[in-house]
Amino acid sequence: MNFKSQESTQKLRGGYYTPSPIADFLSRWALERRPQSILEPSCGDGRFLKALANQVNAGHGLAPAFVDAVELLPQEANRANDSGEALRCLNAEVVVVNDDFFNWIESVNGNRWDAIVGNPPYIRYQYFETTQRDKARQIFDRANVPFSKRTNAWVPFVIASVMHLAPDGRLAMVIPAEILHVQHAQGLRLLLEQEMASVTLIHFREIVFPDTLQGVVLLLAEKRATRSFQPLNRTAPGQPSLFSFLPQPRADLQIVDLDSLDDLQRLELSNLPRHAASPDWQGNWMLALLHDDELQLLARLQENERVNSFDTIADAQIGIVTGANDFFTVNDDVLHRYQLKAIAAPMLSKSDLIQGIRYTETDHETNRLAGKSVHFLQFSAVPMDDLPSRMADYIRFGELQKLHTRYKCRIRDPWYVVPYVWLAEIGLLKRCHHFPRLVLNELGAYSTDTAYRVRMKPAYKERAKDFVFSFLNSLTFLYAELLGRHYGGGVLELVPSEIKNLPIPLISASDEQFMQIDAMIREGVNLETLLDQTDKIILKDGIGLSDAEIEQLRTAHQRLMYRRLRVYSGTSADESS
Repeated sequence: MNFKSQESTQKLRGGYYTPSPIADFLSRWALERRPQSILEPSCGDGRFLKALANQVNAGHGLAPAFVDAVELLPQEANRANDSGEALRCLNAEVVVVNDDFFNWIESVNGNRWDAIVGNPPYIRYQYFETTQRDKARQIFDRANVPFSKRTNAWVPFVIASVMHLAPDGRLAMVIPAEILHVQHAQGLRLLLEQEMASVTLIHFREIVFPDTLQGVVLLLAEKRATRSFQPLNRTAPGQPSLFSFLPQPRADLQIVDLDSLDDLQRLELSNLPRHAASPDWQGNWMLALLHDDELQLLARLQENERVNSFDTIADAQIGIVTGANDFFTVNDDVLHRYQLKAIAAPMLSKSDLIQGIRYTETDHETNRLAGKSVHFLQFSAVPMDDLPSRMADYIRFGELQKLHTRYKCRIRDPWYVVPYVWLAEIGLLKRCHHFPRLVLNELGAYSTDTAYRVRMKPAYKERAKDFVFSFLNSLTFLYAELLGRHYGGGVLELVPSEIKNLPIPLISASDEQFMQIDAMIREGVNLETLLDQTDKIILKDGIGLSDAEIEQLRTAHQRLMYRRLRVYSGTSADESS
């Protein structure tokens, strides 16, 4: 967990300045419709104001009559005001306001702008000031978008911008690439589908902000000629309904992948194919990355009786939350030094402890001898003075590190007793690089919250091995890419609400097949070779898919995986990792 006190000033204010090629491109696109009024809701030092002036001077449109810009930091607002001089020289009236955008936008509730441009800040909700939290929530409520405490500042910035964009107006922003997949942005995606005539997302495989691993997209959205937004309609006191829009066409949606900023100058937006956002997508824009024939195949497979959802077969629940993994999970050296063997049990605390699709006594011994932390400490719920002296010394050592003041620890009494400790027959790593996998817990090891604890439903209790094996196929992997979220460095993360919807073509695997695939993964075989084996057993022989259908799934999965890993054209995933 990250703590506010440990974060840099830059990260807390969420300010990462926009490269000139991006500011120029967005400004040029915003000026195409000759807007009379433009808003920059998070102007920083005013580089979008400079870009607008540069584009007008280069002949890419006329200067707007009015430009409003908002900036929280006084020194940056002063710099932005100076940057606005170039637009003032073109007879634009430029007003730079030093204020919090959430506060300012509330004071101009009736205003609409012909174009809104900018790069909203990336700040976690947990880092908001109290007043910012209240104001942000009001923006969600006014837009009739469900609120989540997992949100980030850029989401209410974009929501407010959508609501204050004039009919036929253009929204041109730099936002995190996570808009495609994070759950807390689903309401924003649905709002954009309803309010906009078209939405284009331009994604860069290269990192364009060198000080962060955060991938970004350029959001180019054109508003409908007539506003479709309906007033807030609550189904119950304090509970906003999802949406109450009148039936209407949804936005055309297109996603463009570019290798680098250099490609931006050669991009012809008018020549790109468009998807109409389908109501069946339920705000999942990752589906726009699939081709029509791939979407049709997935629709057919949803009706296949031999394909079950994950939650039909098993439940996935979070692993053990210790509040201090490095304290409660130790290696042999600490175990012996503090005489803790009597309270130790096998524990999986990190993904590098797992080599295949089974965790055995041999694996545990290999990890133990390598000096890895594989022992979980289960202290008795007795006063510290009643524990053996060396054991008590270890607890005091933890208190010297202030572990007992951490939230998850301080709400426990005593703090060193970890709750909700139980074993599961299967583990599922929370995050992965190339592909997710289930792990058969043959040893009976506990797991921290780096993995999920998977328990088979009663009807499938005897099929844990089949379940672990059947997970390894192109259909399930494709859905993992569609439903999961992506982080810097190409990490894929799945949470229980996404895991439960993964399709599993459950088949009966022989012991020989299971051990063969386990050995291949341990040997580090590449994913293509692995799927050559498993897709034939699971998808072709198991549920009767044709070679052509399997190839469709393989191609779609590889395309989405390469996209997440930021693999350039002609580069393999193995070379990128």
